[in-house]
Amino acid sequence: MAGAGGAALARTRRGPVIARKTQRMRLAALNGVLILVPSAIFLAQKAGAGQFDAAFYSVQVLELAAGALNVKLLGANLRDGIAMAQALSRTQAAR
Repeated sequence: MAGAGGAALARTRRGPVIARKTQRMRLAALNGVLILVPSAIFLAQKAGAGQFDAAFYSVQVLELAAGALNVKLLGANLRDGIAMAQALSRTQAAR
């Protein structure tokens, strides 16, 4: 949802900050689809079967690392989005 909202707001804007934010969102989405969702399914199945073995804990570590990466990517996008909004406010106030 954050990526779709950001894409809609950035539709008319260009520049290096927009490009970085777009690249981060693509990476976060891929991370979610390729690592987080399959890991969650795997872990749910293993936990449901009571199989808390090395594979379970290995995938759990992978999922935690991927989740931390997504938090970092989304945080960086939030920071850049706030900076962009402040810059836009200053520009509008100067008019």
